[in-house]
Amino acid sequence: MATAVLARSNAEKLGRDRHFDNYFFSGMALLILVTVFVGFARSYFLAGMFRAQLPSVIIHIHGVVFSSWIFLLIAQTSLVSTGHVDIHRRLGIAGFGLACLVIILGVLAATNSLARN
Repeated sequence: MATAVLARSNAEKLGRDRHFDNYFFSGMALLILVTVFVGFARSYFLAGMFRAQLPSVIIHIHGVVFSSWIFLLIAQTSLVSTGHVDIHRRLGIAGFGLACLVIILGVLAATNSLARN
């Protein structure tokens, strides 16, 4: 039977790379949040400032659920990067329910958009 052993310098390098992964994924999640906010600022998040009316209640619900999906992404990546994997897993179960809502509300919002045009 053979046993593979990493040299000490390789093991230390592997540990440093994991810290980079923590910053990378958390940073990407925050970048996604900023991108979503900038992309939907005029039509949803800051709609009152630009006098853009939301066309229906289903679009508002769609926006709330999809925004909470982005916040869940940030929470999940933050939990893993800080080492709270147990909480990450428990929150992932709630994320499954949110994922189901995302699919259903995406279809309803698209159908509503087609009906309005």
